Amino acid sequence: MSIESQNGSGNEAETRLRIAELQAERAKLVMDSLAGFCHALGQPATVLLSSMELLKMDGVDEATKRQVVDLCYDAVLEIKSLLAEMKQRREYVAEAYLAGNDNAGNMISLPEWSDKAPPKASWDK
Repeated sequence: MSIESQNGSGNEAETRLRIAELQAERAKLVMDSLAGFCHALGQPATVLLSSMELLKMDGVDEATKRQVVDLCYDAVLEIKSLLAEMKQRREYVAEAYLAGNDNAGNMISLPEWSDKAPPKASWDK
């Protein structure tokens, strides 16, 4: 086998390795993005679940029920907003889930959502 053909197969192996690395990196970014989206979606979903549990309880007064229904409505609007944003997104940036903890994994960075507080699940107002 000539030196040229050996170099050619070496370059081919390097190319395949680089392609495999890029595919693995893309898959990780997709999973990080999905994890971040699930985290963002989980907040209003938790409000909905806890609100539904409260509504099923006996002895809940009408004012509290009205407040809970309003919280549910706000949570559904937040979910709708999250889904619309994700549908329009074309790029994602992953950031550390817990600052300073490399083992905590990553989540999608959504700076436009950071100023939106999730609906409050407090009945103490």
